[in-house]
Amino acid sequence: MKRILSLLMAIIMLSMCLGLIACDDGERKILINGENLAEYTVVIPEECDKVTQYASENFIFLVKEALGLELPVVTDAASPVEKEILIGETNRPESKTNVELKNGEYLLFVSGKKIVMKGYGIYVGGACGDFVNKYIKPQLNTDSSKIKIDSLSDKPVAYEFKFASSYRNVILMIGDGMGKQHVKMAEVNGLGEFAGRSFPNNGSVTTASLSVLEEEIGWTDSAASATAMATGYKTYNAYLGIGGDGATLLNVRELARSKGAKTAVITTDVITGATPSGFLCHHNNRRDTEILQGQIDEITASNGIDYIKGSVKDDLTKETKSALETVSANDSQFFIMIEEAYIDKHSEAHEYINTIKAVKRFNDSVIYAAEFVLCHPDTALIVTADHETGQLTPNMNMGSKYEFKTYHHTNLNVPIFAMGPGTDIFNDTIVDNTDIAKFTALAYSNEAFGDSKDY
Repeated sequence: MKRILSLLMAIIMLSMCLGLIACDDGERKILINGENLAEYTVVIPEECDKVTQYASENFIFLVKEALGLELPVVTDAASPVEKEILIGETNRPESKTNVELKNGEYLLFVSGKKIVMKGYGIYVGGACGDFVNKYIKPQLNTDSSKIKIDSLSDKPVAYEFKFASSYRNVILMIGDGMGKQHVKMAEVNGLGEFAGRSFPNNGSVTTASLSVLEEEIGWTDSAASATAMATGYKTYNAYLGIGGDGATLLNVRELARSKGAKTAVITTDVITGATPSGFLCHHNNRRDTEILQGQIDEITASNGIDYIKGSVKDDLTKETKSALETVSANDSQFFIMIEEAYIDKHSEAHEYINTIKAVKRFNDSVIYAAEFVLCHPDTALIVTADHETGQLTPNMNMGSKYEFKTYHHTNLNVPIFAMGPGTDIFNDTIVDNTDIAKFTALAYSNEAFGDSKDY
């Protein structure tokens, strides 16, 4: 018996030496100045703003996706433990610094066994993203059972966040009916600053449809505008995914899918609404809901889309998070369109309070998407509108009061806020809504997408 046990032990030891049997638990260790990352706890402020909350959620998802680690999260009301990752303005002494950050900058440093991540506004997510993307991911392709990170600063030094050199994913967020004054009205009525204002690129978009350009109608509708942003072609009001001549047009979601990318469409509207249908359907009447639903059913039945949800309403941010995690899993390439439809609906009804609430709901999901992009720097984020609704105008004699001048859409330019590689083309300029589709198509290797005309 002893001889058998001795023989077995000899075989086991030989196997260990040859690497046939793991000598430890088999998990790759990430060592930060010699400390195992798996032993850290994420700490966020108890009175956490949405930026820090969503930055931490995206950081946790990124770590899980890249490293297979599920880090615990607590607020700073919990008693300190030895190893902590401090995100945002926590009450821990290590979070207190005298460094004044500018827009686009962040802090990432080690203080003892504390890892500190802070940023100017949304750029706290830049610290979270760069911790994994700059320091850990480059070593993941090695055969070593241990990844050693010894190069993190031990002092709070400001870093400028840098996106990747090119983009392979696009997040397009559409605030239906959201003009520049809608954003301002929400800001002076409790929103604070709209998240897109801190994006590096801000500009304006023209929205006229063929119905406006050729027939002198005063405004585009959501169908024609969505088609322009989805296909790069102008079309007539009520048309979805088809040109003015009735020909079927390829949209960017279909293009992305054809290149192997994952795709998603989510909206607070019904899924057959004009904006989502512009990225899903091909038909000459936006009101033929049975036909549109039939086309959408065919897409889902054939697994032609990875995530699709309508009527999400107050769950917009929750669905944004779920959709992004689904389409980006395993470092997949993706395209996603996210719509807040009720800015338009409440503006048409001149419902001021509800319009403000819809802008705030949209802003919340924009914050989440921005933090996602800072953790996935090869992704372009575009936030815009399909058209303006109501000709919303500030009342100069009534402070924060605004008034609608019409119950219809208008032909006013709408804002565009963008961040990520290549989005500087939208900065401090006026582009057409067809340019959004052309920009998006470049992520999926199509340099000749859409109409060659300049509008």
